[in-house]
Amino acid sequence: MSLPNGASPQLGIRTRRKPKIFYGWWIVITAVFLNIYQGGVLFYGFTLVFDPMTEEMSWSKTQVTATYPIIGLTIAVLAPFVGSLFDRIGPRPLIAVGMSIVGTGLIMLHSVDSLPMFYLWFSLANIGSVGMFLSVGPTVANWFFRRRGRALGIFSMGFALAGIVAPLLYVLIDGASWGGFQFDGVGWRDSYLIVGIIFLLLMPIAVLIFRHRPEDIGLYPDGAERPPLEASTAVEFSRDAEMNTTARQALRTQAFWLMAFGSAFTFLTIAALEVHWVPYLGSVGFSRESAAFFLPLLPLGTLLGRISFGFLADLWDTKRVTALAFAVQAVAVLVLSQIDATREWTVYMFIIMWGIGFGGTVVSRMALQGYLFGRNSFGALQGMLSMTGEAGFAFAPLLASVVFESLGTYRPLFMAFATLALLAAPIILLIRRPRPVLPGFAPAVPRTDALVEGERESRAETREDA
Repeated sequence: MSLPNGASPQLGIRTRRKPKIFYGWWIVITAVFLNIYQGGVLFYGFTLVFDPMTEEMSWSKTQVTATYPIIGLTIAVLAPFVGSLFDRIGPRPLIAVGMSIVGTGLIMLHSVDSLPMFYLWFSLANIGSVGMFLSVGPTVANWFFRRRGRALGIFSMGFALAGIVAPLLYVLIDGASWGGFQFDGVGWRDSYLIVGIIFLLLMPIAVLIFRHRPEDIGLYPDGAERPPLEASTAVEFSRDAEMNTTARQALRTQAFWLMAFGSAFTFLTIAALEVHWVPYLGSVGFSRESAAFFLPLLPLGTLLGRISFGFLADLWDTKRVTALAFAVQAVAVLVLSQIDATREWTVYMFIIMWGIGFGGTVVSRMALQGYLFGRNSFGALQGMLSMTGEAGFAFAPLLASVVFESLGTYRPLFMAFATLALLAAPIILLIRRPRPVLPGFAPAVPRTDALVEGERESRAETREDA
């Protein structure tokens, strides 16, 4: 029997000739650049805007950070829905809508003149980012199986490299001088206008490059010659077999809930630092300029953890790798609580420990999710897992404001966060990988249009040969 050129003799799938560079790596590279910009502007950038904005508008820290429960709870509600949408329609529509909303929200922050308007546009910009976050990471995970850990490690480098945006944003807001050249800065309002326009310009490029799954264009994960082995029987149940659990099935497992609550404890510190890093260092004796200098080192330091734990997740037990990352992060937060301007070395010690621990958790959590549940409902499951994490992002910044304005120090808060992060490690170790049950598991390869067309052509040629 003859088959169409490039078709699989087993399934009749029309495939492309194998490219020299697997297309999944182009998606990873694009994701890195998106993360650099998104993380630099939305995640690490606001702490630079925080003090100038509150001073100009005469708002308290508590008033400004009161928007975070609105953002966090809204994202917690939307995340499972957006994750399910990703599994059904793919990343392109979600990235287009998400980046358009983010860009519009940032542009409108340029003209805010009241607290309600700030709540509206700042919340909109951050809520829009959920379309990016729940599309970019799951897409990378979909394109890899055996190399998923290292692909996610490289992908997550974008958030680490987001630190390079922070000094640029600081100069844009406050100005700087180099030799005889003096730049006065444009202030926080015009800075938001500029970065918002850039968001809108980047959107069509991202949409053009991203694809949902390798099977959609006739490829397999990792650029392999055949699809991954599906873990559908006890014999195949091994580290090299791919799980394909549905979201509904995952919700009934112990693994899902332990992972959800364990991960939630580790989000608290970064949720507080994204707003309070500069104010915290100021409260322990550092100048605003020094705090701005240390800010890019915070994400850049995570490069070591992201890369090393990405490779570890491919080579060692993913669950133990994740627990180790959580434990190192807990030690880092304990060091954070003891930072002081008279002991500047404590800042560098924290940055190194945080880089290894937090950088490791970012990669290992997604790798653990893929190992436990597979690719079939990756977006929906990440959306559901994000619900508990968003509780930290919703309340940690506001809680930090309340603690500081009540006690005049952030230290007790960070000591409490260190304790919770340490509890996350044994919680992760309690996880057991769900055992596959044949009737309840979806096929490893989704029935894409290419698959259906290939099967029809294969059957037609079989009849002709007969």
